[in-house]
Amino acid sequence: MVLTFTRLPNTLNSFRNAIAFSNKVRFLATKPADSLFSDLTKSVDEKNKLNKNNNNNSVAVADENDAATIQYVSPENDSKLQEFLNPKPYLTINTLLTPLKREIYLANVSKNGFFKNNELTKLKDGNSYTLKLTNDQIQALEPSIYLRSWRIKASIKKTNIVLRALKDLPLKKAITQLHFMEKKVARDLVEMLERGVKDAEKMNYNVDDLYIAESWVHTDGSWVKRVDCKGRGRAGVLTFKWVSVRFLLKTKQTKNRLAYLANKRDSQKSVSSFITNGKIRGNAPGFYRW
Repeated sequence: MVLTFTRLPNTLNSFRNAIAFSNKVRFLATKPADSLFSDLTKSVDEKNKLNKNNNNNSVAVADENDAATIQYVSPENDSKLQEFLNPKPYLTINTLLTPLKREIYLANVSKNGFFKNNELTKLKDGNSYTLKLTNDQIQALEPSIYLRSWRIKASIKKTNIVLRALKDLPLKKAITQLHFMEKKVARDLVEMLERGVKDAEKMNYNVDDLYIAESWVHTDGSWVKRVDCKGRGRAGVLTFKWVSVRFLLKTKQTKNRLAYLANKRDSQKSVSSFITNGKIRGNAPGFYRW
């Protein structure tokens, strides 16, 4: 009997190749410097050595020319931030009036101390003009400072008590009064009015001429409510109130104009009398007996 193995050579070749591959893998895995995939990736030890040499255990600094880098800018050197925090004043005289009207307005104010409607004003060129403005235009042209607060931890009722005490007070006197008030909201209002003093210096206003013309207090509408736990299973509602305050500061120019208009209204009032021009008949009424 004769046995024939036709596929034996192929089986031996595949077995030999498998043994050679396993020896090669064992040799690669035992190499200390390289990994199993040394041709594709670098070892961890080499990466650590490179990082230690380049960075020296410090944070890497990006190149300034790289557009994706984020560079630190201090708040003092940030131009956009400074423009937002310190906006330029809105010059109403240059925007609301033409050059001729502006010259007439300034000449009228320098002559009377405030603006008078329909008054003949003589300019430097020798010509005389009259200028008529509405009440809203006059108020917009007069120098003023608008202050707006942040969120203040107080209620509208408590803040109104303080604001009524500051009505029509000079700015410096109002700051002094707030320093001696025992109300908690007075501390925040002092900081607001002190900002008004700095704004007046920037706009070249006389601080001694400023006074509090108007003030408002309102809520921002986002009050927080919490549960107020009480005894015997009862509960209430705690409301944390926040308000915002606004001031409008004006100068003596506005106060002098308002005083002039009040005197003018009083002088033009008709005198009321109960005595008639008719003849007296019969007994004289009571207002004739003196």
